[in-house]
Amino acid sequence: MPLHAASRLASHHGEQWAAETISRDPAADDHVVAAAKRSIDRLNATRVALIGEIDSWVEQVIRPPGGAPLHTETIGSVVDRLAIAWVRWRRFSETAQLDPSDVDPSVALQQYTELTEAFDTLVLDIHEGRRRIPHWRTLKSYREPR
Repeated sequence: MPLHAASRLASHHGEQWAAETISRDPAADDHVVAAAKRSIDRLNATRVALIGEIDSWVEQVIRPPGGAPLHTETIGSVVDRLAIAWVRWRRFSETAQLDPSDVDPSVALQQYTELTEAFDTLVLDIHEGRRRIPHWRTLKSYREPR
């Protein structure tokens, strides 16, 4: 289940990247920008739910000892950052093929690689009882106002 949610997170971040590109286009019509912003809110609502799915699974499966130092974020949040980094690297790689002078995808790849290494270390630390993760729930709501 967490791998499926992680894959869906990456897909959502790809869609969000596209919507944000539209929303930043200075030539875009106000209605187009507003629609893109609403799409971003819908995507963020789905993103929050996917992070919650991962965190719920982790809470059911992983029981770290209570005395271990607390990590700063949940596994779902870390997976979300990994998904963002993956999408960033892929997008920069595509852009560099079109215009090599525009972006350097190696920086994005380095960031993604460092995040994956940090994630691997975190998982090992949790498994060996050297770290525990918080049990947070997202407080921000993306629901329509009533």
